[in-house]
Amino acid sequence: MAKREFTVEDEYPYNHSGPVRWIISHMRRYPLYPLVAVGAALANNMAYSGIAVATGRAFDLISSEGFQSGAGLRALTLLALTIAGLAITQGLTGLTRNYSIAILAQRMERDARDELYISLLGKSQTFHGSQRIGDIMAHATNDMRSLNFMFSPGLMLILDSLMALIVPIILIARIDTRLLVVPLLFIVMLAITVYDYNRRLKPVSFNLREQFGVMNAGLAEAISGIDVVKSNVMEGYEWRKFTGDARRLS
Repeated sequence: MAKREFTVEDEYPYNHSGPVRWIISHMRRYPLYPLVAVGAALANNMAYSGIAVATGRAFDLISSEGFQSGAGLRALTLLALTIAGLAITQGLTGLTRNYSIAILAQRMERDARDELYISLLGKSQTFHGSQRIGDIMAHATNDMRSLNFMFSPGLMLILDSLMALIVPIILIARIDTRLLVVPLLFIVMLAITVYDYNRRLKPVSFNLREQFGVMNAGLAEAISGIDVVKSNVMEGYEWRKFTGDARRLS
């Protein structure tokens, strides 16, 4: 570990060897929330698929001969209660999944911001003198908020979408494995499409974050040096500079 000017007692050690490992090291502080979220998402999609299966069985029962008998009505009542129970389970597990991910996202944002502040505290005066304050504050505020959004709703939607693929595939395979051809082809094409989309979106996202820091840095410098700006009658220049940065950001 590099020497720092200041250290903080009981600082939590995070893995900085890569972005994925860094995120995982943050999540390892709260192992219960990811496990609960995965389990709740699995149960949620199983309940959702179970509703579709039970509804199909109810239609088969209604269209069958001898439905009007007492046994047929009892079976239909049982299916109706099953669907109601699955719907309640789906709602409760959905709330549990969303709650777990939301709490994890809030703690990730808090811990990452705390880690950034500790890192800035340990930097030398030479480092701080060479940095643009607005750029650092943009990272400390907006970027940390983006980390929150990455988990909620980002990770939540990815997790739910993944379970929405796995569970129906399992249920389809239980009916007839020959029915898997079209869903598996769809999954392959979807994976290729999403990969290509992310490949195209990555440079745009990086440029967006960089431009946001540039815009904030320029604005902070103009405000902190407003006396110099006014004394040199540079208000129009600073306004055009800020609006130009804002247009490039948008």
